[in-house]
Amino acid sequence: MQPPADFEAWPFPSPVLDRLGPFYRHRTDHLRVGFRVVDHQLNARGFLHAGVLATFADVVIGHGLGGLARPPRRGVTVNLVCDYLGSAATGAWVDGVVTPAHVGGRMSSGRIEFTVDGKAVAAARGMYMTVDAPPGS
Repeated sequence: MQPPADFEAWPFPSPVLDRLGPFYRHRTDHLRVGFRVVDHQLNARGFLHAGVLATFADVVIGHGLGGLARPPRRGVTVNLVCDYLGSAATGAWVDGVVTPAHVGGRMSSGRIEFTVDGKAVAAARGMYMTVDAPPGS
């Protein structure tokens, strides 16, 4: 199952994402992401597992905020809160949009909303601490 034409493979591979994916980001709007639900992402009831959404939310909020910092920075998760509002089945395209709340030298925060066919399925808020900030920032 392919993503929409305006999406490309997630460019930051990791062992956990490689096992949970495939995941994608928009070619021109790097705060927009998505994935097509596949069988290995399902829970025992046949719906998208909440842990897949939480994991992807954590990664994409962090990368999105880090990419907005100048210079770009890497961070570690301080807090992540997820609200599950709906469900998704095999083949559904899950679209996500990251909204930054604060991008700072040491701490950043933002949120993501996931939708399927325009209906909310999850929202998450995260806070991240920069691990490679210059001294005194």
